[in-house]
Amino acid sequence: MQKSTVPVGTGEKVLRTIEQLLKKKKVPFDVASNPEFLREGSAVEDFMRPDRVVIGTWSKKAEEILSDIYVPSTCSRRRW
Repeated sequence: MQKSTVPVGTGEKVLRTIEQLLKKKKVPFDVASNPEFLREGSAVEDFMRPDRVVIGTWSKKAEEILSDIYVPSTCSRRRW
């Protein structure tokens, strides 16, 4: 899980690196990006009540897990 905002292509680089490291072990994994939009001085409030949630992944399973985590704390308008 990437939590900070990173350059385009970072997720794919992380995915390929882990694939190479786990090649022989055949360990299932997913890579997802979930940047936080925290303002200085109100980070706790922004974390507890985010005005937006961004999820990036190639995996439907990872998308569903992250969606389930955020649904209770976000607005009812779901755009993914």
